[in-house]
Amino acid sequence: MKRIEKSDPLTAPKRIVSWWIKLPDLDWPNHDNHDRIKRRAEEIAKANATTAMIFGTHFRWDFLPYFTLLHDYLATVAEELHKCGVELYDHHSVNLVHRYSTREEMRHVMLHSGPHLPFSPSREAAATWRYNGHLLNDWRMIDVKTRDVLYFPQYAAEGFCIQNPDFVAAYKDYLQKLIADTGIDGLSADDPVHFMHYNSCACPHCRAELKRRTGLELPPIEDRSFWGNWKNPAWHAWIDQRFDAARDFFAALKPIFPEGFRVTTCGHNSAAPGANGSAADARSFLAGGCNYTNLEMSGNMPPYKKDPVTTNISISSRIVNASHHQAVAREQGGRCFSTGFGFTETTAGIVWAVNKVMGADCWFSCLKDRLGLPQHVLDALPDEAEIVGKPFTFETEHPTLFEGEQIGQVGVYFSYETRKHTCFGNLAKGYYKDFSTCLQTLFENGLSPHTVFDFPENAEEYPLILLPSAAAMTEAEKAALARYLAVGGRVIATGPSALSDCRHSYVLPDAPHTDTPDEFFSTVVNGVKHQEADWVRHDEIPQSRDADRWQQPREGLDYHPHRMSDGTVTEVLLQKCRACCRPLPVTVTESEGYIISTFESDRAVTVHLLAKEFDTDIDHRLDEMRFHRSRVNYITKAEPIGVSRHLRLTAATAPTVYLPLGEGEATVTAVDGGYTLQLPKGTAYAILQFPKA
Repeated sequence: MKRIEKSDPLTAPKRIVSWWIKLPDLDWPNHDNHDRIKRRAEEIAKANATTAMIFGTHFRWDFLPYFTLLHDYLATVAEELHKCGVELYDHHSVNLVHRYSTREEMRHVMLHSGPHLPFSPSREAAATWRYNGHLLNDWRMIDVKTRDVLYFPQYAAEGFCIQNPDFVAAYKDYLQKLIADTGIDGLSADDPVHFMHYNSCACPHCRAELKRRTGLELPPIEDRSFWGNWKNPAWHAWIDQRFDAARDFFAALKPIFPEGFRVTTCGHNSAAPGANGSAADARSFLAGGCNYTNLEMSGNMPPYKKDPVTTNISISSRIVNASHHQAVAREQGGRCFSTGFGFTETTAGIVWAVNKVMGADCWFSCLKDRLGLPQHVLDALPDEAEIVGKPFTFETEHPTLFEGEQIGQVGVYFSYETRKHTCFGNLAKGYYKDFSTCLQTLFENGLSPHTVFDFPENAEEYPLILLPSAAAMTEAEKAALARYLAVGGRVIATGPSALSDCRHSYVLPDAPHTDTPDEFFSTVVNGVKHQEADWVRHDEIPQSRDADRWQQPREGLDYHPHRMSDGTVTEVLLQKCRACCRPLPVTVTESEGYIISTFESDRAVTVHLLAKEFDTDIDHRLDEMRFHRSRVNYITKAEPIGVSRHLRLTAATAPTVYLPLGEGEATVTAVDGGYTLQLPKGTAYAILQFPKA
């Protein structure tokens, strides 16, 4: 793990808000709009944000005829922000373009893709558009099923293939002009992925790359010896080349970025089984040239569970999802940030707190156009700077509370070989279920795990590594594991295992259960929501028939054939972890209802406690006005539930207690071997700092 240096411009902490571009903003140049830019810049600076991120004009190629106007607007925004000491990052889709053929499709785009500022040409006009002499339509992705242009119903869009060298050259040229014209300080270059998953891409360049790697022409989808056949090395090559394309894409862009220029991209859950279909992986992005790792936390934060249409994910799951991205940032010696959405000071504080518990920078964003409300109502709702100032100011005034690196007591090995090269790794009820269950079990039982990608050469940083359901491993991985054990490391493996001396009776599938070729591919439900294929979501792995008994195949290796998600190994595994994991300098022994994260710097040990569950409510008057609903609700209430006011700590010194989101004071009392802590009622977030001598 590389140590993060605060003096490095690429690793300085950031506090980010969105800078929304709406159609009235593009009435430019305009004195009233210029005055508005100045006021917004001053408000963002007053909120103690370091950075503004462009949102809107998102499908950037749709604005091709207006690049001169748009760049001048962005340059003016950057200039006014810089006067206030704030950076500007651009944020746009590198390759998606809105396209529609009917009035119904047009209305779908305008109503459901409002955050993009959808503004696209007719198909007739788009067919003639060129950039540097090349037709944009010649860059389009091709559907593997129809061998026609790929369509994205959820966005009413098409996309350009990042393996097309003409497109890569054109986008590289565009970025050079963008940076030179605008003076932006960073970039989120979004969507170098496959939003329709295995439906893409069969363009000549993707087919040629498969043939170069395997000698094989891309088969029709009826060829079940290829499509979804994890016994076939050519299928592995197809999966690998789609991930490698994003790496190579960013590598091609890297030479044009100025020194200290931050580069990121959209951030899906890189560990999830669906990552194979989308080829979205933070590690691939950073291997190519990104230097800032993003995880987009779509939907409500905290969840509002009474609306089945919106996205409501538990805070514990958010932190588990982020673990892979944090591991990527640690591996690269960089920083991680997460995007969270909200509309009130209450939700802004929770979004910020979730990021701080994860050791991540916060990008807080209002997502008003997902609310499906009339524009005059949206205009009356507050912007980011009005509601995120309290937590951002607290962070600014207490920088030492957010220093240091998150302590990892135990490593949880993420098996790329299992995820990418086995059918088991692509099932929602397969590998990811055990990997995520393992992390969540540790987090919820007071242990502090790190996702790891390699077995270290010594056992100092991670004296214990867990190997949940690593059903496939390369020979190099097995050799690295053996070296780690030889220097005193401990490994606990569970579930299906690639290690020959771990005895089990699993027979895992090599292909999904589908009756027709079409059933292998994902779909879009109601024209809006992407949905994984049924086999990804529902295929089961039979429970282990092996005895409930631990094995010790070799010195330092404990193995149990049952899976983490079965629940039978949990208690003993936790006992084994506590016996040999890296000890924490401060231990919270009683903390009902809180997620705990511990950081250590040269100056202090800092413990963050965030409530796991919240009682939430929404503005019901606004909810009744919605003409569509998508992803988010206007949450007005978020009160922690199930949290204890009384905590017990094992520590050498008493902590100073901070309550960033609440009022009142905490009481610390010395007891034998440590301290008790009484928090004010309803404390959502507390930070305990233990200075070093």
